[in-house]
Amino acid sequence: MAQFQTFYYEDGSAVRRYETSALPTREDLAREQFELRERKKRARIRAHKKAKRANRRNTVMLFGGILLMGAFFVSYVHLQNSITTSMSHISKLEKEITDIKTENAAAKSRISTTANLDTISRTAVKELGMVYANSDQIVYYTIDDEDYMSQLEKID
Repeated sequence: MAQFQTFYYEDGSAVRRYETSALPTREDLAREQFELRERKKRARIRAHKKAKRANRRNTVMLFGGILLMGAFFVSYVHLQNSITTSMSHISKLEKEITDIKTENAAAKSRISTTANLDTISRTAVKELGMVYANSDQIVYYTIDDEDYMSQLEKID
């Protein structure tokens, strides 16, 4: 037994026109509900696949970020180690310089205390028989602004 439903249509100022159509049957309603469920199911599956792809992409990006940060921290630790090594090397060299300066100062002091000019002069005159030069033995030379002087003859 078919049921009918009436629909009214207006075309401007014209008289209403009646159109009747049969109501959907149970099978039609069941088919429409089944198709609606299938469309929703396919949409859920598509959304799930899309979310899975996005989740995979986010996981790869997170892993890449972790690797990048790990590389940064490793390079930072390496740089810190290099700086520490350089600082210890510099401190060793500074200590070495200080030791050498101390040794030089001690050697200079030892030399200056053992060999003063009076002792050298006394030793030269008494032991080696040296004498001071007379005024006629002293020869003075004038030097131009040149850096060196050439000797052409023997100096008496």
